Amino acid sequence: MNPTLYLSNWSSYRTLGHHGPGRKLTIMAAPRSWEQGEGKVPALIPALVDLRAHREGAVDMFEYRRRYEQGLNINKLRPGVLYTTAAGGTFVTDGDTLCCACSRDVAFQGRCHRVFAAKALVQAGWHIILDGVEVLDAE
Repeated sequence: MNPTLYLSNWSSYRTLGHHGPGRKLTIMAAPRSWEQGEGKVPALIPALVDLRAHREGAVDMFEYRRRYEQGLNINKLRPGVLYTTAAGGTFVTDGDTLCCACSRDVAFQGRCHRVFAAKALVQAGWHIILDGVEVLDAE
């Protein structure tokens, strides 16, 4: 079986099945102090300029998603290759949780980059649990 990654928000750390047993890593462009986690996963962090443009209304969600997905490199997302700045290992590993701040409702509506990342990670060969639900394919 492929190694498992959990994608969730920081607030769901007490919700059963939303966070894995490994490290908590941020995939946020502008994390607040309590959203730093144990390190970053640079390959999954949106460009700050795109995040700001979206927040300011200069680009809509479709364009934000297009820019984010265009910046992803599947080869850099593969197990054993996906890099983290966390101590205790250079690579993201089985059981780690990748977090952002968006609510589960926003993610469910498809308006969060962790949803876009989940699909790319499945394509790259990970087993993904997104907000407590297994992602079965990259569609």
